[in-house]
Amino acid sequence: MAVFLTIPRTASAQDERRYEKREESREREGEKYGKDDRTRLEGTWYLNGERDQPCEIVSTRGRFEARNERGDSSPLTYDRGSIRARDWEGGLRGEVRGDRIEWANGTTWTRVVSRR
Repeated sequence: MAVFLTIPRTASAQDERRYEKREESREREGEKYGKDDRTRLEGTWYLNGERDQPCEIVSTRGRFEARNERGDSSPLTYDRGSIRARDWEGGLRGEVRGDRIEWANGTTWTRVVSRR
């Protein structure tokens, strides 16, 4: 019968620094992308699915901005599926549901054009 004994290893200062750097890197990545991965919102959208009514969400200097079908822009805030265009209609709110944004004013932005 063999018996194995293990001696607990104490972490060195170098090990601690490596761990801290790894944690800082993860935090930075979380700030950059977030759990919701806001980058998936960027790109072209279509007002009510209409091909001739393109809208857009872009990232500019670390913030998000929406441009509607008329070319008007507004800074966006995004938190866990809720979106808010601060400069439109006193802070127009919407819900992101997959490839759709359902705005409180009754309009919808979709990623794809509807088949009419």
